[in-house]
Amino acid sequence: MKKSGLKKRVNLPALVLLTLMPVGLTACSQTTTQANSSGRWVSIVMGILLLLAYLGLVIYLWRVGKLSTWFAAGSAAARLKVQGVRLKGELKGLERDKSDLLDELGEKAWAARVSDPAYEGAYNQLLTVQGQIDGATDHRRSLEEKKVELAEQRKDVVERFYQQIEALKNQQAGVDRDLSEAKNRVRVLEADLDAAAQEKSRFQRDVKDTRGRIIEMERSDDPDKVERLVELNSRLSSLTTSLLDATNAEPELAAQLPALQNQALALSTQLNELQGQIQALEGDLKSELLPLDDQLEALEKQIKTKTSEIKTFGEQLTPMAKALGAQVEKARPLSPELTELYQKLDMILSTVDFKAQAKEDVSSNLGTVDKTASLNFYILLLIGVLIIVLAILLLTGVI
Repeated sequence: MKKSGLKKRVNLPALVLLTLMPVGLTACSQTTTQANSSGRWVSIVMGILLLLAYLGLVIYLWRVGKLSTWFAAGSAAARLKVQGVRLKGELKGLERDKSDLLDELGEKAWAARVSDPAYEGAYNQLLTVQGQIDGATDHRRSLEEKKVELAEQRKDVVERFYQQIEALKNQQAGVDRDLSEAKNRVRVLEADLDAAAQEKSRFQRDVKDTRGRIIEMERSDDPDKVERLVELNSRLSSLTTSLLDATNAEPELAAQLPALQNQALALSTQLNELQGQIQALEGDLKSELLPLDDQLEALEKQIKTKTSEIKTFGEQLTPMAKALGAQVEKARPLSPELTELYQKLDMILSTVDFKAQAKEDVSSNLGTVDKTASLNFYILLLIGVLIIVLAILLLTGVI
């Protein structure tokens, strides 16, 4: 009962001050309102009074010996809480480092195929998954080899057909060139025939015209009749000879035309036949490539499927190998590859134990701190801050 009374007496000044704070603030506001009409001295006096009141409270607590007790309790609680937070963060970091080392330990133990009866089940599961990966990898390798063989076979088929097609195209180019020359000769010969026919017609008109003029001249009484007839007869003889030559030349030219036309027709037929052969070879090429392309496409799909399976198994294997680390750490099988990791883990585990014990000590020490005294110190500190701020506002005339 006496101790409870003591606590009430100790907390009374703070509680009274906290209770009167709203009243004081209201009074200050009213006083400030009056000061707007009567002067700033009232606000200054109120600010000084607040500071003196708080100072008096602090002196009172110091005189009765409570200020030092509250300060010691508050500072001890703050220091211990800071230490606790720091140790908690350090422990989380150590746990992450420990987890990373355990993952690395599991992966190295699996990579080195370090087995132990203590984790035989997990190790056998890893062997099973690894066997699936190896089987899928071997199958994919065989598929890739088959794909390479089919690709080479397809390449050979394409080269074989392309050689034949290229030879026909070269031959086609020569025939097309000969056909163009033959067509040109036919056009030239036809032009010569047209020219010969036109010349023959012209000579026939001239012969007819000259004969008519001779008949007219024979019937006329022209004094130069004899001379003119000699001249016309000489012209007629010359025209007749030219007409005969033109008439004889036309059949000779016409006789050459069928041979040239036949030659052009034969070359055109040969050109068409070569084009047909090329198209036939291209069709045969597509026919031979079709099953090969289908096989290659099917192999590509199978390879993608096996690659996906390998990836899936690998995604299963990695976390399983990491999870093996905790069991390996417990069993500690002898292995040169794992010795360094064991040492690192021992250092981290030792540090974790030390930090955990330190955290427990901090928690234990924090439990021995007088919570009431610590709380009173922080309340006193908070009230001091509020009063100082309020006093500054009063003294500067803000309120």
